Amino acid sequence: MIDEALPNPQQRLIRSFILLICLATLLMTCLRVLGHGYSPSDDALRHVAMVVSGKAWADILVIRPEMIMDSHPGWHVILRGVQSLMGGDKQLLLNFSVLFLFLAFTLPPVLYFRRGEAWIASLALATIFSGAVYRLFYGRPFVLSMTLILVFCLLWTRIKHKPKPVLELMVFTGVTALATWAHGSWFLYGLPLAALLLAREYRVFALMTLATLVGIVLGALSTGSPFIFLHQLLFQTINALGQHDFHRQLVGELQPFAGEPLIVILVGGLLLWRWVRGGWDVKVVDNPVFYLATIAWILGFSTVRFWTDWGWPALAFWVALELQEVFETYLKKFSMRRFILCIALCLVLFLSLTNDRGSRWSGVMSEWPNMENAAHRPWLPAEGGILYNDDMSLFYQVFYLNPNGPWRYTLGFEPAWMTEDNLKIYRHIQLTRGKNESYAPWVGKMTAKDRMILVRGVKPQIEGLEWHEVTPSIWSGRVVNIAKKTDVNPEHMNSKEVCSACEDQLRKASK
Repeated sequence: MIDEALPNPQQRLIRSFILLICLATLLMTCLRVLGHGYSPSDDALRHVAMVVSGKAWADILVIRPEMIMDSHPGWHVILRGVQSLMGGDKQLLLNFSVLFLFLAFTLPPVLYFRRGEAWIASLALATIFSGAVYRLFYGRPFVLSMTLILVFCLLWTRIKHKPKPVLELMVFTGVTALATWAHGSWFLYGLPLAALLLAREYRVFALMTLATLVGIVLGALSTGSPFIFLHQLLFQTINALGQHDFHRQLVGELQPFAGEPLIVILVGGLLLWRWVRGGWDVKVVDNPVFYLATIAWILGFSTVRFWTDWGWPALAFWVALELQEVFETYLKKFSMRRFILCIALCLVLFLSLTNDRGSRWSGVMSEWPNMENAAHRPWLPAEGGILYNDDMSLFYQVFYLNPNGPWRYTLGFEPAWMTEDNLKIYRHIQLTRGKNESYAPWVGKMTAKDRMILVRGVKPQIEGLEWHEVTPSIWSGRVVNIAKKTDVNPEHMNSKEVCSACEDQLRKASK
């Protein structure tokens, strides 16, 4: 490693400029993306809409009785706090969600690494070799769980080498509590602990296990109903992954991935480069960070979110460590060469992430039904009605546009929240790839207050409904001859009878 003398004022100025450039690049990158007019398109919309509506999920969705409480109470408390400070503008809350979570993940490593530009370089490589980095712009609280992984990577070595790492354990406990309260995937916090066991870091494992348990308990207690909260999240996950016939019926982020072959090539290239330059050390791969990335990569063949939310953050940290060693070996800490390299890396990251290739950030959003539009209102459910839908994207967009709509949705942000009979009907619709007859049980349950809204390029041919194209490719159907209907009427049947009747109609439809 290059010997370095004590910095003079000019050198200290270079060091400060490098740190400032890295931090400013991350801030400007996110602001530039938002400046294109970008808005998230999935769960961030429903988080904002729920806060604006002031409703509970039971007043928004037709949900199964096991779903008693909000699954992201902490995140909604944060959004309500922002709303009270800055007003109730939905776009403002969306922008806050994206900016806050992006910076929460990307800023701490810049301050941690001796060469902050190594983290910038790692993010730039991730932009080129993987799509996982784009999830940082989704504005969803899972980014806090990703941040927890970074904090784990930042702290485990300090905990290992300090005889009394009280501060480090307190920080890890606090971040664990925040992630539990806001996101809730507490049952996956064992992955970093498993990596510690594989690396034979038994003392660190014991200390961080204790900190993890305390953090989970504190986070759950913050919800006001800790046992219900912890049980419901586990129940939701088991049902989300278990109630389907084929993987294609799951939402995209719960399906398997292809293994990120470019990432494998990148890791192999870095290891080969280390060996060529004579710096091979088994500890490069025999450590908790690399093990965590490997475990999550393997589990990604089951569900891609293991990789994107748990493996990729660990690997990004590992790549930054590798690059930091290269920079420290070949570049003086206070040299102009380092300054120029930093500017080049920041420019690559900024341009690669913010360019609007294929209108990925500025894509024109579809027009959706709006209850404030007089022409749309008759084709939206009446007060107390139900909106039957088979597309979660439709729920996100319509709920965001109409947070105070006086109706409920059959399908919201997760099929596992649907009632047993509605879930059975929805899975059959998926299984038959939207065959018209598969919607018969829902048609049979609909009343004059209800609407079925589908995204279709052509007019649906579902019998028993009158169809109207509310906006381009968005069709709304309402029942006809309501007095003559003899199908399922949930107002006169208990839940078992409804489910039994739906099964009869599903059998007829499948024939």
